[in-house]
Amino acid sequence: MFAGDEEQQPDSVSLGIGAVLAILASPGAFASIFLMNKYSTLLQWMRGQSFNAYRVSVGDEYFFVVFSMTITGLVMVLRWNRLFPDRRDFANLAVLPIPIRNVFLANFAALFGLAILFGVDVNAVSSFLFPLVVSMSDSTITGFLRIAMSHSAAVLSASLFSFFSVFALIGVLMLVLPGRLFRPVSICVRMLLVVGLLTEFFSNLFLQLLTGNLPKHPEVYARFLPSFWFLGVYENVAGFAKLPMGQLGRQAVIALAAAVVIAIAAYSLCYRRYFIRLAESLDVVAGVRRRRGFRAPEWLRKLLFRSEFEHACTAFVWKVIWRSERHLMFFGGYLGIGIVMVAQTAIDSANRHTKASLPNSDLLAVPLIIAFFVITGLRFVADVPAMLNANWIFQVSLTYPSPPPDSILRRTMLMAVLPWQVLLLPLVTARSFGWTIALLHSATVIVLSVLLIDILSAGFRKIPFTCSLQPDSKQLLFRVLGSAVSVLVVVPAVANFEHWMLGRPIRFVVLGGLLLLARYLLCRYQEDLGAPNQALIFEDRPGSSFELLKLA
Repeated sequence: MFAGDEEQQPDSVSLGIGAVLAILASPGAFASIFLMNKYSTLLQWMRGQSFNAYRVSVGDEYFFVVFSMTITGLVMVLRWNRLFPDRRDFANLAVLPIPIRNVFLANFAALFGLAILFGVDVNAVSSFLFPLVVSMSDSTITGFLRIAMSHSAAVLSASLFSFFSVFALIGVLMLVLPGRLFRPVSICVRMLLVVGLLTEFFSNLFLQLLTGNLPKHPEVYARFLPSFWFLGVYENVAGFAKLPMGQLGRQAVIALAAAVVIAIAAYSLCYRRYFIRLAESLDVVAGVRRRRGFRAPEWLRKLLFRSEFEHACTAFVWKVIWRSERHLMFFGGYLGIGIVMVAQTAIDSANRHTKASLPNSDLLAVPLIIAFFVITGLRFVADVPAMLNANWIFQVSLTYPSPPPDSILRRTMLMAVLPWQVLLLPLVTARSFGWTIALLHSATVIVLSVLLIDILSAGFRKIPFTCSLQPDSKQLLFRVLGSAVSVLVVVPAVANFEHWMLGRPIRFVVLGGLLLLARYLLCRYQEDLGAPNQALIFEDRPGSSFELLKLA
């Protein structure tokens, strides 16, 4: 289930089932411990607070329901392709005297067991700690068991609903779509699911967990949110549900049963057809079918690329992104989160928009956010290897290519952002604010994007997707925190700075000076790296934890 899409190399990144289960069980435990500050009777007495812990726990229970649904849903979405047989399964099972019905039942039993395992693992610790924390006010075993049973029922049913909903969606798509459309449509659906799950989770994390409160009047939209349905399960089992939440709890049970029935029915109807169809593609190598594509004229290739090596590697990068399911899913999901943030920023801008000659800072931040997510998404995905056993063709190429290897990544990023920044952004801005503002704004976005590309590609010594990767927790933490700080702090600050400069265009001289300083520091950094930085590498290892001084 958690093996890579290709055979694992000795130095490749791989997580076993034990490591995955340990990681998934941790957030629920820490969230429960975090809530001790809220429910501690001693701290309540010191603060002069008094409240009904059982009623207040509904708001915190909602976090665990959303978390349970998100984790189970993400696991199923990201490992979508493991839910149905592939050509390897057909080659191993078709020759055996086993009815297809038995293969289906075995596969379904394994997947159902996996759903139970994940549901129990994600919620096991919180099912003990959260009721223990909530019941501290009366310190009775009855109160503990009451909250424990209601919490377990809500989160486990939410996990199962998330699992079977994805399972049912797969079966329906397999049933109604022809084979040639199933993969592209399923990838788009998976991206939307990832974006939706992460958006709901982080919205709940920041808006509800930190305040412990639910919206005042959720009944208007609660009927459309499955997470509210299973919050009704919690209140029903706990025995303090009012009429609206009681109805939502019954709706959750009906939805879970419907998801199970649809999943079994759709999978039963399409499994045999899909399994037999594998024989038709068993001897077909992916990519043999010729695709018609755009071939740039010779003069344009010479203008865009400085060598045939750079042209070939850039074309390879784009083909991997579009054809590799893993890379496309990561990049699409990451970019989808950016699009959600752009939509929220645009809504905020529209709410505060007044007729003025200058765009407000929220509107100025929209293209900056898009460029940031596109550029950083490509930088992150470039480190993820693809079929390392086929990278020998690059290893026998030039060791010191000209231009240097970082130019491949730079070209890819520039091709992803410059076309819409040059052709689309000025037209959209000029329509509302005139050509002067449009040209200044577009030029600012372009130069800042180029600067970010130069910073992220500095010292990049690999052809994207061809280098083995060793996990480095420090580097991963730095990237995650850096991205969060950049999009939440730096981008709004830059947008406010640009708004200040647009008030008097002469102030753009300040931006020019800052860009020259940044460019100078970046050149000094590249000079310090020296000539060895230009050599290609195919094995990326984290730095040593300690070094010998070798003083003798």
